[in-house]
Amino acid sequence: MVRFKSELRSIITLADQASHIIKHMNTQSFFINLKAGILICFLVITSSTTAQIAVSNPEAIARLKNGTTYFALQDTGSAAARDFKAVILKHWTYSKPVFILYQDMYNYLSADVSFFSLSGYETTTTFRRHYADGSALTGTSYTNTHFYLELWTLEEKKLDKWLKKKKKTDELPTELKIQLARIELYTDFESLSRPELLFDADVDGGGHIRNWGPGYLKGYVNSLMLLLDKGEAKTLFSKTLDLKELKKLKKATLYIPDYTLIKFNKWNGDETKRHEEKSLLGGYKYPYRLVSNEELNRLIMEATEPVYYLVYIKSSTDKYISVYNGQSGKLIYSVYSPISYNIKSKDLGKLLSEIQTK
Repeated sequence: MVRFKSELRSIITLADQASHIIKHMNTQSFFINLKAGILICFLVITSSTTAQIAVSNPEAIARLKNGTTYFALQDTGSAAARDFKAVILKHWTYSKPVFILYQDMYNYLSADVSFFSLSGYETTTTFRRHYADGSALTGTSYTNTHFYLELWTLEEKKLDKWLKKKKKTDELPTELKIQLARIELYTDFESLSRPELLFDADVDGGGHIRNWGPGYLKGYVNSLMLLLDKGEAKTLFSKTLDLKELKKLKKATLYIPDYTLIKFNKWNGDETKRHEEKSLLGGYKYPYRLVSNEELNRLIMEATEPVYYLVYIKSSTDKYISVYNGQSGKLIYSVYSPISYNIKSKDLGKLLSEIQTK
């Protein structure tokens, strides 16, 4: 199977805390798959990242408006591809969407177009103790992996230079890319250690992505269109809050995907246990309903009136709690929490407090 994959040279940063003490070594390696790719394409690269959805390099976004965005699919005729293509064709309004086979990606490389794909990056942190005599002792290491959907383009001068010396087997260097937007994904633990499970899958992610499906995509695309039209940079870590919409949840049902109950063991990666519904959601005093991803996607796609749903994302050690209006696709609430491996009752408590704000 043909795959396009490139890796950035590791970036190493040593930070001094004080003499005779621990230093941190951060190594980041990036991987890109231009496969099911621009897939909707599945989505790598880091940048400043609205909670769960980020927009960067607005000056590059402006010049690509009304241009062409390539969505590369592993199989443009599969049942999964048909569903996702229908969402893109209906809701993607910023540029002209064109679907291509991922193996043809290199035929479309240009700084005048954009691409949409599955990406990810990995960070490894190693602790070291340094001594006055110059010696060092290496300690514990840990790795964090993030996957996300990415809208990107290419840096013209760097692309031209690379194309002139490119050999037939050369892969696209990551440093040529300019990230325009990023949408965070919640994958199962298995795919964190075996990313090929995602990159070799059809547009449905092979069942390894939890916050995924045509309905979810509808929300992501509509929210992204609104952000792109604003033409402003937006980070993953900033808060999104629409109090007018949130107040409607005092009466409207909040649909919560049942994967939210998955209890992650940070020590061994086990995901077989579940949170007790009452202990997690019992403090949320307004109407809610737990639903399967299949039902939630159907409710969103068939919505003729507002359908409010929660999206919980665990991206390695980062946590995002978001609420969307399924009819409009608008993101009305999103909060980021660092170094958190599970959703907690207090996360619903924060949402409850915003709903009750006068």
